[in-house]
Amino acid sequence: MLALATALCAAYVLPAPLQHGMVARRSTVVMATTFRLNNYMLPAPIAAAGDIVLVKLSQLKDDTSRGGLVLAASQRKVRDGIVVSCGPGLKHPGSGAVLPTGFAVGDHVVCDDLEMEGEKVTYLGAPHRILPAARIVGKLEGGVMSMLTFRPMGDRLLVNLPKPADTTMSGIVLAGLEEGELPTQGFVVAAGPGRLNAKAEPNPMPAGVGDFVIFTKYGGAEIDFEDGNKYTVVTAGECLGTFAE
Repeated sequence: MLALATALCAAYVLPAPLQHGMVARRSTVVMATTFRLNNYMLPAPIAAAGDIVLVKLSQLKDDTSRGGLVLAASQRKVRDGIVVSCGPGLKHPGSGAVLPTGFAVGDHVVCDDLEMEGEKVTYLGAPHRILPAARIVGKLEGGVMSMLTFRPMGDRLLVNLPKPADTTMSGIVLAGLEEGELPTQGFVVAAGPGRLNAKAEPNPMPAGVGDFVIFTKYGGAEIDFEDGNKYTVVTAGECLGTFAE
């Protein structure tokens, strides 16, 4: 356990301790100079380094009354939460340019809840996840789980899935599906800015809003906005083809 705590702390930069009563972010008054990470006391708040993001996880609710992400292949849940700390990004090994994470403290985000990605910790008495910025699927403007407020990150696309045995407006016939199987094609309703290249500039996306895309069978993550439609989030690398109607 001591080795684990040491490893976690090593992934972060500990800033100078705040003085008693000092005003912190959003005018929050810090009343102590010690901070608990699991069963260990730290002399200062955690500050994420590199491309690491510290997310305070939202409280889980009944799945029947709350929208959320489900990984299509594994059926594992994806959690949402608030960014508590985020690193400035990593330097590209070739150009030396800093590739920013794209997040700021206070952002409401949706992230992969995978055991093999990052670490689940208890920080300041609440569940948090330490994970690379690349595992964050998107942002939620205003903290509302809605198709209109969801902003895909990186090279991700939010795709509206058609109903089984549907045909597009231009006559594209969609392949039949087995019972319980989700479509692997649909219309893009939101697109990320693109994955950053060596110059810290976004690469062009293979599809944009309004395009019809086909993607790999087990790619992406299903998302339920509870609006009667089905959506999935896929990466550019999971797209097999696009059609502009």
